[in-house]
Amino acid sequence: MNQVNAQTRRTLFVSHASPDDNDFTQWLALKLIALGYDVWCDILTLQKGSDFWQIIEKEIRDNTCKFLIVLSSTAIKRQGVLNEIATAKKVKEKLKDGNFIIPLLIDENLSFDDIIIELIRLNAVDFKKSWAQGIGALIEALENQNVPKDPPNFLKSNMLYQQIFLHDKGVITKNETYDSNWFPIVEFPEELKFHEMGIQLPIDINLKQQPFPIIQYKNFLCTFASEPFIKQNIGQISKTLRLKTSDILTGTFVNDLNNEKDCKRLLIQIINDAFDLSMEAKSLREYQMSNKKAYWIEKGKLDKDKMQNILLIGKQKKLKWHFGISGTGRLYPKPVLMISSHIFFTYDGFRLVESKAMQHSARRRQGRNWWNDTWRTKLMFFVKYLSEEKDLINMPVGENENICVAAAPLKFASDVSYNTPKNNRLKEEVEIEELCSIDEPEGSATDLIEG
Repeated sequence: MNQVNAQTRRTLFVSHASPDDNDFTQWLALKLIALGYDVWCDILTLQKGSDFWQIIEKEIRDNTCKFLIVLSSTAIKRQGVLNEIATAKKVKEKLKDGNFIIPLLIDENLSFDDIIIELIRLNAVDFKKSWAQGIGALIEALENQNVPKDPPNFLKSNMLYQQIFLHDKGVITKNETYDSNWFPIVEFPEELKFHEMGIQLPIDINLKQQPFPIIQYKNFLCTFASEPFIKQNIGQISKTLRLKTSDILTGTFVNDLNNEKDCKRLLIQIINDAFDLSMEAKSLREYQMSNKKAYWIEKGKLDKDKMQNILLIGKQKKLKWHFGISGTGRLYPKPVLMISSHIFFTYDGFRLVESKAMQHSARRRQGRNWWNDTWRTKLMFFVKYLSEEKDLINMPVGENENICVAAAPLKFASDVSYNTPKNNRLKEEVEIEELCSIDEPEGSATDLIEG
């Protein structure tokens, strides 16, 4: 590129198929702007009623220093994109810049046989596996080619996003009631027992295989199960200490064996184990996550894969999706079972897709247009299935003892709301790390779902 053009040209022109590739183009443009680059693309710049081609042609011919072409199976068939490429080829020859056109590969289904021959010979940047890795490679290429930029300006990128894409999606003043995913625990057994074993725990005894939650704590077995059950199924007991569950919840007990923190931790573990055992008893299928188990319903368990006309099992191309849940006990600010929502994928309704990365990718595609009302409805009807359409989910923790969870979640009132978008325009950004888990983050804040 000659010196005059090097000094006057600063723009990265992003060519793409609209609206099919808008999500990626919006994400890329805002990232590059935040890093200090001058970016031109129609979704950020063109106003309705503009003479599109005259503006685009002038931008490519006069201001563009690098022409970024978003390559997808849709883009290569669009006449507008082909016209932009043709103009870029002329500018490339004029500037004598062999790196003027930079293809960005985003479509795994795009065959090299379909790509324009001139583009095949160019060094393309691969975004197919990871947007984050792709933009890292692109930035490296731009830096190596001395593309001019200003200091990073994340506020500018955020302002553009707010003005262009969130102008009708902000917070509004409106009284709104929200469902949470906190389901109140309305009843515990009266006493938590600590059975001291007279001898060591027998080697052949696996506490996880017992029908009720039993946790080894020092020389004791912590459980709601009775002495006769322990003696019959595990071994002899030298003594049993009893703590009122209500005293544990309020922190008012006096005990030389353990402290308040340990007791509450043990109680939460019992809630979690009771949930797992209850899900297994209902013959739900298990998905092992990094720090907990989640559960889903296999095909054939529900009439037409629905619970009262709400689809809990569906199709995604050659795969089957299954709405699933995981459960975690919490005692603060009040005892609840926090039920989180997930989507899992099988090949045929039974065989899980083993690849975590494939699960993650399929989950993003399926959930793109699942807004709060969809997630909420599926969660509530999954809970209806668990409770057998009754008011309580009873989780056995002893022969005649249950932890009882309300089938209706806690609700919260708010004086602000928002307008629900008709379509989800943004894909979830892929992190640089390998997609090795699909676990949702464990936040401390209430998980609210719009009611």
